[in-house]
Amino acid sequence: MTSPAAPIKIAQPAVVKDDFTYLVGDAEIVLPSLSYLKPGLVRRIRRLGDVDAMYTLLELNLTPEALAVLDDMDPDDYHRLLEAWRAHSGLSLGES
Repeated sequence: MTSPAAPIKIAQPAVVKDDFTYLVGDAEIVLPSLSYLKPGLVRRIRRLGDVDAMYTLLELNLTPEALAVLDDMDPDDYHRLLEAWRAHSGLSLGES
């Protein structure tokens, strides 16, 4: 007789529940953690590609004024904001 198999435990990534806050000039940009999105947001972006999903998240969460601030950012500064948002959320791009 064999002993019952132990249940399989899958390691879950750390979940960051706190919103991401970033200052751009005098404007405060507040975005949800990418690792703790509300089910309704996930449902809305589930079939979108990565770029479309990211911009949809921005457009659903930011005021028109905050979006205008992002639109006028220097591209390098904008990429730093996106990287900081990803890092805050505990997400990794992985290694190739």
